[in-house]
Amino acid sequence: MRSIFVLLLLGVVLLTIALVVRSGIYARKNPGEPINAAMRYALSEHAPQLTTYDADFIRQNYPTAYESPSGLRYIVRDPGTGQAKPKAGDEVVATYEGRLLGSSQPFDRSADHGGPLTFRVGVGQVIKGWDEALLTMRKGEKRTLIIPYWLGYGEQGHPPTIPERATLVFEVQLVDFR
Repeated sequence: MRSIFVLLLLGVVLLTIALVVRSGIYARKNPGEPINAAMRYALSEHAPQLTTYDADFIRQNYPTAYESPSGLRYIVRDPGTGQAKPKAGDEVVATYEGRLLGSSQPFDRSADHGGPLTFRVGVGQVIKGWDEALLTMRKGEKRTLIIPYWLGYGEQGHPPTIPERATLVFEVQLVDFR
């Protein structure tokens, strides 16, 4: 009877060691993060995450960016005027310049289309990151928006200009709203 108990105890100890070694929980710098890219990708379906490269780039180049609960990050460059902010369904006028994270070349800008862009905010006429950001801006406010793929063009991107799972950076000014 004693030998069965010893064998069971030894089996539990070996199983525990195998699980700890396999998971790498003590070898990681941050045990709360998935150990590899495949695990991060699998978990991103439930809680989307930036790639390690994007997260590090943002941390180094935009250390003062405010992060909203959705994952949108922004830096206020000019606070604008007044206290009023647009409401969902309002018509807004905005200028913008968009580029991929880490790139200095814009992929789109309002100046290329003859001037400011006019659209209804908060009703899905633009990417989710824009809707979220512009609803919190004041007239004349300028922001740098750092938009993760799940608030931008999603998993598939917008080929050929925007690759899949692309983090975008926009310089946006809310010119007016009504």
